[in-house]
Amino acid sequence: QMKRISEEVSEAISQVFITMQVKKLDDTARRLIEEHRFNLELGIGYYSLDLYPPEYFRELSRWLRKLKLRLTVHAPFNELFLGAPDSKIRKASVDRLNRAFAVIRYFRPESVVLHLNYEEKRFRFVYDDWFSFIIPNLKRYAEKCRMMGSFLSIENVYEETPEAMNHVFRSLRGYAAGHCVDVGHIHAFSQTDLRHWLKVLGRYVRQFHLHDNGGGRDAHGPIGSGSIDFDYLRDFIASMRRKPLITLEPHREEHIWETLEGYVRFRLNEAMRKRR
Repeated sequence: QMKRISEEVSEAISQVFITMQVKKLDDTARRLIEEHRFNLELGIGYYSLDLYPPEYFRELSRWLRKLKLRLTVHAPFNELFLGAPDSKIRKASVDRLNRAFAVIRYFRPESVVLHLNYEEKRFRFVYDDWFSFIIPNLKRYAEKCRMMGSFLSIENVYEETPEAMNHVFRSLRGYAAGHCVDVGHIHAFSQTDLRHWLKVLGRYVRQFHLHDNGGGRDAHGPIGSGSIDFDYLRDFIASMRRKPLITLEPHREEHIWETLEGYVRFRLNEAMRKRR
């Protein structure tokens, strides 16, 4: 039986991307996508790359194109350190991402999300080495994105402050790269709050990952279930010169609807409607 949804939730569906892992695109998930025409942020992780041949991704892209969905792609991120001083770790990261980009191009995504993976405790004492290695790699993937008509959307996770990311973006001027602000990660892991983060990095923002938590852990709860300041975020989006991409990141099917309802309740749909 088809789920009845309000006009506002229907509008929200048209405005956002819903995260879905390729490995979880079973028949149930595909029926849900076909029924509601969710725009997707496809998670192409190590599991999918190891399990499926390139032809699987090509077929998947054809199915999605037939549905005329908007797409973004989330690149692999587990244990990938493009700025690792150890050349073997760095090479493994590059090899994994090269393989991912070989299939990402089938999907013609609007953005490709990549974790910066800067961790203060891990890299601060070798910061200059880390920075010198990561910038050429980020430029390489930003150029691959440009050639796809896309951009590299660099996401925060365990970054405790926005300083390293600010340094990175200053070095990527002129490249097809922007910031993907994950509000849940800021709330759970950063030593600063969303207001300060956006004050420092606001000019680089081109995408948001939205989910909620209470500040203690990365719970990926529905919008409104935690203590993130979505009123402030709505006002920030309304003030942006460029309309951002917005990805909702529920980790359970029932949370898709709660997250969309939270998105509407905080009038994020109205802020996006005003952005051309």
